[in-house]
Amino acid sequence: MTSMASLIDADRRIGTVTRLTATMAEVTLPLALAASGRRGLSRGTVGDFVFIDCDLETLLGRIVEVGIFGSERTGLDRQIENQPLVHPDGKIQMLATVDKTSLKVTRGISVQPRIGDSVYLAEGRSLSKAMQDALVGNLGDPILIELGQLAGLEDATISMPPEKLFGRHCGIFGATGGGKSWTLSRLVNEAVRLGGKCILMDPTGEFSGKIAGAKEYAFTKASGAQTLARFPYRNLAEEDLRALLTPTGQMQIPTLRSAVRSLRLVEAFNAPVPPFTITKDGDRHKVSITTDRDWGNIWIEDDGTLRKENQARAPFGKAEIYLSQQVGSDVCAFDIQCLPAQLKNECISPSGTKGNFGSLDSKALGYCSSLIVRTETYLSAPELGCIFSDTGENICDAIDRFLASPDEGAIILSFKEVTFKYNTRELLLNALGRYLLRKARADAFKTKPLICFLDEAHQFIGQTVGDEANSVALDSFGLIAKEGRKYGLTVTIATQRPRDVPQDVLSQLGTLIVHRLTNERDRETIEKACGDMDRSAAAFIPSLAQGEAIFVGPDLPAPMPIQMRIPSPAHQPESRGPDYQTAWSTLATGRTASATSEI
Repeated sequence: MTSMASLIDADRRIGTVTRLTATMAEVTLPLALAASGRRGLSRGTVGDFVFIDCDLETLLGRIVEVGIFGSERTGLDRQIENQPLVHPDGKIQMLATVDKTSLKVTRGISVQPRIGDSVYLAEGRSLSKAMQDALVGNLGDPILIELGQLAGLEDATISMPPEKLFGRHCGIFGATGGGKSWTLSRLVNEAVRLGGKCILMDPTGEFSGKIAGAKEYAFTKASGAQTLARFPYRNLAEEDLRALLTPTGQMQIPTLRSAVRSLRLVEAFNAPVPPFTITKDGDRHKVSITTDRDWGNIWIEDDGTLRKENQARAPFGKAEIYLSQQVGSDVCAFDIQCLPAQLKNECISPSGTKGNFGSLDSKALGYCSSLIVRTETYLSAPELGCIFSDTGENICDAIDRFLASPDEGAIILSFKEVTFKYNTRELLLNALGRYLLRKARADAFKTKPLICFLDEAHQFIGQTVGDEANSVALDSFGLIAKEGRKYGLTVTIATQRPRDVPQDVLSQLGTLIVHRLTNERDRETIEKACGDMDRSAAAFIPSLAQGEAIFVGPDLPAPMPIQMRIPSPAHQPESRGPDYQTAWSTLATGRTASATSEI
């Protein structure tokens, strides 16, 4: 048990409170002056954690500024060389309260310090124990994710329960080279070690072979131990199909919707249920409704489409009522290859004879011709083979097997070879997100929580396709962030550009892991997304060391700078840049040899 004596150690006293604001305390720091050869003995510098003794309670703070007043700077160099007569002052950001009786660390400042209160330098083991106890709370003997240690302190290891880290979604932010990918790898491997279930969306392929025991699937092209996979179009949401085909509003959108409903009817007729009977009639199939009233017939053409031209409307209306569940489905559970022909069949005149559809409308067909051609092109495009072809393993079946297996902890879905052409990459990942959300809404993760890790999230979240007149938001992971937690589905996003992540998604993230960020807009975005990080705490972000990150969130007692433990070599992602020394020296040697041979 951490004792208050170890928190408030007289030998570690560094100063006295001299001025106060609501969140900051100014202190004198007489031991902070590196003078007369005392540099190694000086105490109190920017970044140090301190305790302010307030009698009944203790405040945890961090020094954010140290300096000497202007009036005392005159002749400072001479004084340092002889007898220093000036005392530095510092500013402390107050972070949390420590109860002296229970040693419980709580968020916020429950008691204000007084002028003259003493300030003590925090000791690593005591501080980490107090923070660790606050993170664990009343969980008893919980499983813990090993993170690293409090930055700048020895023996200050920090671990965190998965509930505090992933329970309200998580965000990992950091510029290139800050350690973001290493942190993501560590969290996934730790989750697997502790018995969790994770799906890692890998846009660049850098995590291939870096997650312990993970089975890997790749879209479009597989390599090594990867399994080629496809997303079955029958699990596409109708909204995703509209995002792909980008129909125009006045004519093409209604025609596409009508064609989809017609093909869903055909699919339902393929597994007939009363009161429908299907008989062969020449090159067509006749669907009859066997009720006490003669509703007429529905004709299915030999190519698998419904013919509406000059046909009675009543059978279609009656069939849609009987089969409302299938027709009203939100997925494309029909033969997609029939869609171009069905679009043509839907181009009929609205002014038919009483109770009938009209004849083929050449004007409507002209309006929809671009949609029909675009559909035919996309269905045969190699770039979209990961959705519309039969090549590769059904990734939805693979995910279902993974979720049912107690022996598998993670799978990696590689998007490295998926093109951006036709928005294929964004649409594919969005479709996967919708599939997981449908399973979540069906309570598939209530007792077996699933964490979905999404690297390079700015490429996918908040994206829209189409034009101003007809834009479709690719919002599946945004919806997961907003409602997935209550179903047991949480998301961890990682990006180097937090400014490109929508605010409504950022606001749903509980724990933020912030590595070095140099862009001012990115830092401002993080400040707005997290009320626990004011400008004083955010000032540390540009100068964070590689692998160092600030953890902030509503379940944490205070912002915690943690030096993340480096993943083992087997788990380190392939995120290094080009090797110029090797590449250029090889090229230079070749050019020299070529020049010599010419001579």
